[in-house]
Amino acid sequence: MPELPEVETIRRYLDRTVLNRTIAAISGTVPTIDPEHLPLLSGKVITGIARHGKFLFADLDSGSSLVLHFGMTGDLLLVSEEDPDPPYTRSVVSFENGSRLAFTDPRRFGRLGWVPGREAFVAARRLGPDALTIAREAFVAIATGSHQRVKMFLLDQHRIAGIGNIYADEILFQAGIHPLRTLRELDPVRLFLLPAAIVHILRTAVELSADFDQYPDTWLIPHRSRGERCPCCGETVDRVMVAGRYAYFCPSCQK
Repeated sequence: MPELPEVETIRRYLDRTVLNRTIAAISGTVPTIDPEHLPLLSGKVITGIARHGKFLFADLDSGSSLVLHFGMTGDLLLVSEEDPDPPYTRSVVSFENGSRLAFTDPRRFGRLGWVPGREAFVAARRLGPDALTIAREAFVAIATGSHQRVKMFLLDQHRIAGIGNIYADEILFQAGIHPLRTLRELDPVRLFLLPAAIVHILRTAVELSADFDQYPDTWLIPHRSRGERCPCCGETVDRVMVAGRYAYFCPSCQK
């Protein structure tokens, strides 16, 4: 499932490939797109590519934006006029120069839509601060005194936007925190260090283009399955259910 590092990687790809291109048309089918506003987008120029959490925005010269959420399997690929649409293409943004941006999505949970303003959309969704840039003081202010389990806190997009199940496990592993602990149980030093772990892991993942094969072997992600060995101490990796999701952890390193 695309989390913040995957979406940021796509943002950088679009920044290199479609910036300042003029939209000729957008096609697709429900539920991937809502066709109501799409005719209004013809002739609009993409002036910027932005991201907040797991949402990607293509800002337009009209002041409005295309907004994309990739669901479980969504992705974007720019193809030339001569190329066929890639497999599982659900929507296509066609540009006046003949190129096309294909939104592929085998599982069909992704969405592409139009919003009148990016900041208003983020506010209406009550999304928390972006996890890649959250300030330590802001994190501590949000987290202090919370009875929420730390794993669920990291996944709560209203608290912090962008972290999903896989990276939450990595963050807790590197911070040495058991996923069933509540924020209130953390000592002040560990609570203060947790946002540094968040930013470090996400920035490293982005620098490696969210390529799991490139992640350090000292991370939990390459060993994130039951029966694998902890890369730090050799203990068997275990898992526990937290609000309907499995959390993988090292019983020895994460107390």
